[in-house]
Amino acid sequence: MTQQLKKVRGRTPNEAYEAMRRKYGDDAVVLGTHWITEGGVLGFLGRKKVELTVSVANPSETGAQRKPSPAERKYAANSRPGQAPEMTDTVQYFEKLVREAQERMRGQSVASGKPRTEPQGPPPGLAGTLDGTDGSPLIPFPRRKERENTGPHDLRHELNEIREMVQVIYAESPGAGLPAEFAPHYRTLVNRGVSRKVAAGLIGAVLRDSDLSVLRDPRIFSERLHVEIRRLLQTTGGLQLQAGRCRVAALCGPTGVGKTTNLAKLAAHFSVSGLATVGLVTADTYRVGAAEQLRVYANIIGLPLRVAHNPKEVRAALAEFRDFDLVLMDTAGSSQFNLEQINELKGILHAAHPDDVLLVMSASTQLDDLRNVVTNYKCLNPTSILFGKLDETRQYGALFSALMEAGLPLSYVSVGQNVPDDLRVAAPGMVANLILGGSEHRG
Repeated sequence: MTQQLKKVRGRTPNEAYEAMRRKYGDDAVVLGTHWITEGGVLGFLGRKKVELTVSVANPSETGAQRKPSPAERKYAANSRPGQAPEMTDTVQYFEKLVREAQERMRGQSVASGKPRTEPQGPPPGLAGTLDGTDGSPLIPFPRRKERENTGPHDLRHELNEIREMVQVIYAESPGAGLPAEFAPHYRTLVNRGVSRKVAAGLIGAVLRDSDLSVLRDPRIFSERLHVEIRRLLQTTGGLQLQAGRCRVAALCGPTGVGKTTNLAKLAAHFSVSGLATVGLVTADTYRVGAAEQLRVYANIIGLPLRVAHNPKEVRAALAEFRDFDLVLMDTAGSSQFNLEQINELKGILHAAHPDDVLLVMSASTQLDDLRNVVTNYKCLNPTSILFGKLDETRQYGALFSALMEAGLPLSYVSVGQNVPDDLRVAAPGMVANLILGGSEHRG
């Protein structure tokens, strides 16, 4: 008896299963089940369906000649009497697993005191929990023991990483779904330093809900890409001062990124322009000559400077400047891997209670190192990022990728050594020009 392999699709497993029974009868055997996306680009515009691979008897052969196939014998062996009822129906079994996983995660959310947001969209059930369209966790049952205590937030994070990897595969694999005419835009972004997953996400966002025939014009596609970068990028508009209130802003970051120079630029901008009365505090007592360097800037601009060696002196200096509009605080640079020194800096900032913590990084730093800086300086609770040394690189994609992955807004960019002229308040259009135009739009 020979068998034929057939494909049956439906919006849900139940629908596909019923369609299989109607079309091929009760003798059809399910060999595999997986989710697919029909149509669309990069998986964004298509419709998710479940596809069953079924084994069907050859209709040219009579029932008397029919012998069970290996797949049928295996199916029959696993469906023998006495087995648990939920195992007799594959669809019902997986629905049960999903419901149990959802109950476990719901219990974890209640135990942690975090409110649980009910998903909007398709009704509860297998279709709503596996396709990811309703915001509920994909991967509803753990594959390893260590995942048993994983909460919904961690599962969503893992899912996002999987989606990003899938987007990269679509963008980089010929014929995987990305039309050939759009592939050069993806390669251009990667060549300009944008990470592969961020580049794939940008291309997918541009193609989503768009007329592909219009986007085939490279000029129009570039304009849409420019708009998407501006939409995604968050900026602060610079330090925001309030009348009658002293605002404290601290600059922190690795060694050699230009914290002291950029602090002097900020001080000159607010003081020389007459926008505010400014006081300077330096807690950088590690680097030889660091305090003297800032003292030179302070004397040139005509600003008071206080040196603080410990948290107590930091509080005293801030109390002295309490009637000023703005206090700028310099901190000791540290390698992003020197966690002990970063924790010491955490104590200094705790004493200062700054309103703004600007994480200063160099635009010429490789993306992997930028990631390490963001991760290890996260304990200081930075409120924004200041990117310096834009004049020392021609690749600005890593800058944008680091901002997207960090989830922090951009406050300022530094384009040279001149005080205060080479400091700019960051704007989304400026960054989009740098990424898409490269060195021709620098500064």
